[in-house]
Amino acid sequence: MKICMLSSVHSADDIRIVEKEARSLAGYGHAVTVVARPPGPRDNGDIEFKLTNLPKVSRWKRPWVVGRAAAELARSTNADVIQFHDPELIPFALMLRRRGFTVIYDVHEDVPADIYSKTWIPSWMQPLVSRGTEWVERATAQRFDAIVAATPTIADRFSRYGASVTLVRNSVNLDEFIEPTRDTNRKRQAVYVGHISFNRGLVEMVESCDAVQLPLVLAGSIGAAEADWLRKSSANVAHRGKIGRFEIATLLNESLIGLCLFHPEPNHLHAMPTKIFEYMAAGLPVITSDLPKSKEIVEAAGCGFAVSLKDKLGLMEKLSLLATDQQRAIELGLAGRAAVGKTYNWKHDAAELNKLYSAIVPCLAGT
Repeated sequence: MKICMLSSVHSADDIRIVEKEARSLAGYGHAVTVVARPPGPRDNGDIEFKLTNLPKVSRWKRPWVVGRAAAELARSTNADVIQFHDPELIPFALMLRRRGFTVIYDVHEDVPADIYSKTWIPSWMQPLVSRGTEWVERATAQRFDAIVAATPTIADRFSRYGASVTLVRNSVNLDEFIEPTRDTNRKRQAVYVGHISFNRGLVEMVESCDAVQLPLVLAGSIGAAEADWLRKSSANVAHRGKIGRFEIATLLNESLIGLCLFHPEPNHLHAMPTKIFEYMAAGLPVITSDLPKSKEIVEAAGCGFAVSLKDKLGLMEKLSLLATDQQRAIELGLAGRAAVGKTYNWKHDAAELNKLYSAIVPCLAGT
């Protein structure tokens, strides 16, 4: 089957999800083309890439300028199935559907909830944009051949819309991480990997680690205001910037504690942060904020602690406990690794994605 994975985003994290799905489908024998904006991969492997390398435009113009170009590239691939990954591409995906393509909407985020985290949208406008986005997804969901949902919450929402939904979590590829043991050499440091922002717990991570004299390593992109705040901080923090997958795995495998202190914003409440699974895969105990899904994952696996961000003393106590009792930290980390292998392994979710495509094959044969 010829598959086109279509995306208009350009962040490394989002492209990584698209690429992971594409490589898995190629591994099942499909011919896959990825249409996306840079950054592109270092090694194409079995995937063809068509990059929409366009001049930078404002966020408000991007859906039309980038979306139109991306849709035209997708159309030129003559794929049997086009799987698109961004809500701003919905109008172009509907156009491709009308032209006879089989189209799948891959929903990574709870977009109506995520609107409230978009600082570039004025706060007074966010409720209107959120409701408008929800209406568009509700009105168009059944017009696509399938919906791929990254979390159970997203899957439930689109099921209520009457769409055909497959749950494919953005779980972790265990092959990227060295299997930890009780003898794994760990540096006495906490780590956070991902986009760095105030609403993802930057202040809480820096201040709590500083209070217990625990070095903190951050890796990922950072906003201008956050970077300025971090420069003025006197804490023992190292920011490594954006790093590749190998560097991420190396950093996690050598660290002692993984942090994920997201604030209770709408899009975070029921999210399943990939970084938690990555910490678990690397054998790190996890300290997360007590958001419902994050707390459920960590406590069910017995791999760390969920704390209220309002309880600063409690957060410091958990950090101090793991930093001073490395044997306890190692035991929790090994429990996390076991849980990932059993429940949150990407091989399971990749199989679900391929199962969806296998179900589409008879439909294509009948058209």
